[in-house]
Amino acid sequence: MKKIVVIWALIIFATNLSAQILSADKGIKPVSDKSLLVSLNGNWEFHFIPNADWSTYNDFFQEGYNDSNWDKIPVPGNWDVLGYTLPKYAHPDDLNGLYRTSFTIPDNWKEQHVILKFDGVLRGYELWVNGQYTGKWESAYNSCQFDVTDFLKRKENLLAVRVYTRFKGSDFDGNDDWGQVGITRDVSLFPVPDLHLKDVTVTTQSIDNDEAVIGLDFTVGCFSKKKTQSLQVKGEIISPDGKTEEEFILPITPDEKVHKKIAIKQAQRWNAETPHLYKLKYQLYADKEILQSFSENFGIRQTSIEQDVLKLNGVAIKLRGVTLHATDPFHGKVISEALNLKDLQMMKEANINFIRTSHYPREPWFYELCDSLGFYVMSEVPFGFGDQNLYDTSFQDILLTRANATVQRDKNHPSILFWSIGNENPLTPIAEETGRYVKKLDPTRPICYPMVHDYFLSLNYQIPDFVDIYAPHYPPVETLKYYAQTATRPVILTEYCHSLGQSLEEHKELWELIETNKNLAGGNIWEWVDQGMPLLKENKKDLFTWTDNLWLNDSTAITMNGDQGADGILYANRVPLSNYYEVKKNYAQVRILENEIALAEGTNLIPIHISNRFDYINLQNNIQCNWFFTADKDTLDKGSFSPYCDPHDQCVQQIPVTLNQELLEKVCLLHFDVFNKQNICINHHVIKINTTSHDTLIEKRLSALKTERLQLGNAQANIDFPDCKLKSFIQQGPLMRIGRKTSMSEDTRIPDKVIKNYLVLPKLLNTHVYEHKDSISKHYLYENPSITVGGNIDYFLLNGGVRINFNMKPEQSDKILLEAGIAFLLDSTISQVQWLGNGPYASYPGKMSANNYGLYSLPSDDIYFEGNRMGIDMVLCTNVNGDGVLLVCKDGKINFERTDKGIVLSFNAYVSGLGGKLRPTSFPVYADKTGSIAGSFSLYYVDGCNWNPLLKDLFVSPNEVKNAFIPFISAYDTYLKKFNDIVYEQNVE
Repeated sequence: MKKIVVIWALIIFATNLSAQILSADKGIKPVSDKSLLVSLNGNWEFHFIPNADWSTYNDFFQEGYNDSNWDKIPVPGNWDVLGYTLPKYAHPDDLNGLYRTSFTIPDNWKEQHVILKFDGVLRGYELWVNGQYTGKWESAYNSCQFDVTDFLKRKENLLAVRVYTRFKGSDFDGNDDWGQVGITRDVSLFPVPDLHLKDVTVTTQSIDNDEAVIGLDFTVGCFSKKKTQSLQVKGEIISPDGKTEEEFILPITPDEKVHKKIAIKQAQRWNAETPHLYKLKYQLYADKEILQSFSENFGIRQTSIEQDVLKLNGVAIKLRGVTLHATDPFHGKVISEALNLKDLQMMKEANINFIRTSHYPREPWFYELCDSLGFYVMSEVPFGFGDQNLYDTSFQDILLTRANATVQRDKNHPSILFWSIGNENPLTPIAEETGRYVKKLDPTRPICYPMVHDYFLSLNYQIPDFVDIYAPHYPPVETLKYYAQTATRPVILTEYCHSLGQSLEEHKELWELIETNKNLAGGNIWEWVDQGMPLLKENKKDLFTWTDNLWLNDSTAITMNGDQGADGILYANRVPLSNYYEVKKNYAQVRILENEIALAEGTNLIPIHISNRFDYINLQNNIQCNWFFTADKDTLDKGSFSPYCDPHDQCVQQIPVTLNQELLEKVCLLHFDVFNKQNICINHHVIKINTTSHDTLIEKRLSALKTERLQLGNAQANIDFPDCKLKSFIQQGPLMRIGRKTSMSEDTRIPDKVIKNYLVLPKLLNTHVYEHKDSISKHYLYENPSITVGGNIDYFLLNGGVRINFNMKPEQSDKILLEAGIAFLLDSTISQVQWLGNGPYASYPGKMSANNYGLYSLPSDDIYFEGNRMGIDMVLCTNVNGDGVLLVCKDGKINFERTDKGIVLSFNAYVSGLGGKLRPTSFPVYADKTGSIAGSFSLYYVDGCNWNPLLKDLFVSPNEVKNAFIPFISAYDTYLKKFNDIVYEQNVE
């Protein structure tokens, strides 16, 4: 009988469901005074049901229900992070979770309505207050408010919530991220009087020179519908400087929208570079009684499209963007304000000014941070997956409900410039109608439909006129050139340059196209941060083995679900990948254009060309550029300047540098650090000063050393060599390098084209000693099952060292040589590398912007150690005593690789690009097209007790090498491998 009563009660209350949701959709203006909020966050009673059947607990919402055996769960909190279920990517299993908590209403809320507000629950939920059905909501990332007044008691009240994962439209809440479940955002109560403000809209109507006209729209609601007298809205506008700009009084009646225009002279406009915020304070009066008081910030800004150019406040802007999935590896979708602030501050440091909230609205206070810090935002109406539903008209109301909730809550935020209508969906009638509805709700903002690349091309620009912006995804360079030439509306690449693992290929090329074409407004790199979750299935990690996870220590790991979530320019724990620094350099809004200059002896005024790529600010008094001049590792001069340079313009700054004869043979560099007003370094740049030839600079500064016979690995040569000690620091070599550790992109796109055992031991075929007996040529054959490489390696005696020339030719093979050159396994005691060349990060074709020419050092256990470096002239590899090996070359490609047996040091003739998730590299090196693998470099033994003067001038002593940065022990793409797992030993007769 009890079950029958409960079921009948559900039927009765279900009939009120649409009214409850409509009431929430029509809107009740949430309070801005946080002291009026009662937070329900905290520990609630919880019972997890690992399936769809909750019938056993169908009376859990009753007041007398015994929940003493239930768990305590934090609200906000996600079930998978807390261990109730394994994390699932995209869509969770069919699950249920039952919540119970109690609350009391403050005494001073009597005779007011009480609104229960959920800022976000993953996924659908229904609720009961004191055993009475109150309503439900089925849009995971949208806020919803419920009027619970009629269900309340004076003393303690019971709130019961059932969260479930499957419902009509739940597909729309699946995205390219983790399918998490639970009450994820804040839950709160606030009071509302009978007469109350339903809606307030703030818009910028016009901007003319220094005067702006602001439009204010107020709507009042009344729960009781009783007649009222003398309702007024009184308000004032306060400038960013704290001065009252305007005061106003507006008569108003319930359900009437009242419009007020206010002219503001000397208006301070909002943009990402100068985010000036005005404050709107207003009160609702009945006769002389204040019913409600509000205060909210707004910005004076107006978005427009002139022909095919996107403008803000009449100025063309460039959107330096990223997409942002909100994920915390330790708390799931529960994002703290501190973490949000950290993300935004790190974006500022990387010159990012644009965020697409892919693929759903964020927490309310996220937009407040964007308003105040200065970010452009594209907020997204949440329907990600579920394409098949978009052909079914019965889903129309679901989409309109989501659109309404998204726009109405956040429409007054100046940071939101655009609305995105779903993600990568077909343009069906109900999708189009949703876009038209958004335009009707908010005609002041442009909208777009983000589309996959091929689908966008197939439409051939046949997109409805009400769509303001083209939003194609992941075009290659040539296709973006086509858009620049043919698109008649602004183009925003709402996803581009997929940052899978270490891959970020051709970002510079794509961004330069955007920067130099007016109709290309900007783009969002996919993605800001890896989408990581705790790895619950494994307990231990062998350090020297492949992984696609992020191992914080030998027993704690974060999983990105393979390559699906490993696409951030930050690791999941917010440690930057090198991609972060690549983006920072490419997005830099202050650029020094020179990379190298030639100088002679004497005093030189060096003209430095500076490009101001800001859209609004002059550089003078807004940035400070600190410079310093170094010769070898010594700083000889320094200064600072703040140049006069208008936005989108260039200027010249003279830097005084004096060179004497001694300095002409030193490594001279001119360094620049550009700081903004917040004292954030937004660009670091180095100019290489060419004073003399490479031979004079390097070779002639190496003093003569005592020499002895050379023995290099298993290849013996009758050549004098310093102390015959070089062989003691080279365990094996010369090895043939014909590949590298594969990246996620290569594992995905070209798994059959790469060579796994990419270091090959040599087979010596013959030896020829030249007549002058200071050089020898050896003919080697390198074979593994994938490829055969043969050719000569010549050794030439130098003063204290040996020069090695190699010329090898691969036989017919369809493999891609990810890297190709000569390698050496160094002694296991060698643990530090210092170099003169581009650094500090690894470089590959299509990904080289982050580095500057200079002097760098890294211990081998630093997370940035692994990988290929470009533009190398010297590499010093030593143990902690300073003993080791010096490699000298010219503009070389050098790979550092840590193995269980020691560092593998490689001189590469060829290096392929890293590619991306959606397509293989644009810079492949095919074995059958290389011709020959050739190069030249020199090796020297280094005595830690007797460093050559050149080494002392350039490099720091071993105890001054920077400490290793080790925020984790192993990660995808830079994972370590055992030497025996990457070497192929052929049969040597």
